[in-house]
Amino acid sequence: MYDLIIVGAGCAGCVAAARTAINGFRVLLLDRHERDSLGHPWVNGVERSVFGGLGIAMPSNEETMPSPLSSRLVSPSGKHCIETTSNPTVEVRMSFFVRRLLRDAMQAGAEFRGGTRVSGPLLEGERVAGVRTEDGEEIEARVVLDASGWEAVLRHGLPETSPVPREIDERCMVTAWREQQRFDPGDAPDVPALLGIPPDVNVSRVGWRGGYSVLMLHWDPRENELDILVGYDRDKSEETAGEFVRRFLEEKGVGGRRHYGGGGLIPVRRSLDVLVDHGFMLAGDAACMVIPAHGSGVASALMAGDLAARTASRCLREGDTGRENLWEYAARYQRQRGALMAYFEVTRSLTADFSPEDMDKLIGYVMTPGDVEAGLRAEPLGVDVKDALRRLRSLRHPLFTARFAFHAAAAISLKKAYEAYPERYDPALLEEWRSKVARARRHLES
Repeated sequence: MYDLIIVGAGCAGCVAAARTAINGFRVLLLDRHERDSLGHPWVNGVERSVFGGLGIAMPSNEETMPSPLSSRLVSPSGKHCIETTSNPTVEVRMSFFVRRLLRDAMQAGAEFRGGTRVSGPLLEGERVAGVRTEDGEEIEARVVLDASGWEAVLRHGLPETSPVPREIDERCMVTAWREQQRFDPGDAPDVPALLGIPPDVNVSRVGWRGGYSVLMLHWDPRENELDILVGYDRDKSEETAGEFVRRFLEEKGVGGRRHYGGGGLIPVRRSLDVLVDHGFMLAGDAACMVIPAHGSGVASALMAGDLAARTASRCLREGDTGRENLWEYAARYQRQRGALMAYFEVTRSLTADFSPEDMDKLIGYVMTPGDVEAGLRAEPLGVDVKDALRRLRSLRHPLFTARFAFHAAAAISLKKAYEAYPERYDPALLEEWRSKVARARRHLES
């Protein structure tokens, strides 16, 4: 029997595997992909601060791509923009980074089995006692961590009595695609002109396909490389983000050689209310740990993997891997990162039904460079003198400004609710907390 089985060798899974195995526990890490094809082949912006905070070496060399000189957030009409020059994130090539994390896990003593498809949890009453594979194999463990991505292959198979939500509202799903294309030197000079962008500036047009949508373009003149990112709510169009990218580049007459990229569906919402059960934990996209402000869940997954390892190791040492003892993981995550996710989910709710005119007002009169940078750092919005002066311009649109102020207050209320997440498992306390969150959200939607 294993001490810990982890399904999904992504950021959360690999970090949890390494940090549990190093404590002397027997860890099995399973993934449907083989070792050489692990990790999404796309670039993700990750908060720089998370690496030092967790003691993980900053991505470098082939794990990263160059950052632009500046970034420009553009309104749908193109009339307004916000430009920033600081760079609070590092652009990480996920497949290279994840494979490094896997090497760390294996060096720490974790066992890895690629090419293994898990069909669901192995149950003993209400307890998760291992996993079942599609080949019919049953593998037992004292604790199981579902880090299998948004498919959440274990979460869906939990017993009906579990406090963990087995299903989610799929309206939170975003279709996203990001790729890099390289061009021959003879063709390169025409690309910025064809796309209408300046070189070495990250230009992100927001709200172009509904409020929560982005089309980002960046031309790197040093590498003759185009970086394009597209994301929008899945229910806004039957066209996937990847299909849009192919059509967009064809219509613009831009055709380079794609050398890196990919995408798929992302659950963009606050984290699930409950993250543990008897012998069971959730992390990463399986737990909906994507920051709504920027659509990246990498930093959250790294943090969750570390917290899961700490809690699992303690519970294994104590010989108690029940829901009550594993609850520490849920409480610590929700009171810290989960609170920020709830805070930024309000911004998603605010912009979801925005018209292009509303987005123009938001970019032109309300948001500030500090807001943009705070969102990328996953920090609550702050106010300085420059921000206050800019926001004074929003007074020409009093009703819109009042709407923004209302949502800002709601964001703070939700953050405080998550900071008061129950420290111990108690059905009555959990229900009381859920009711408090539900009331805040109903007030927000009224």
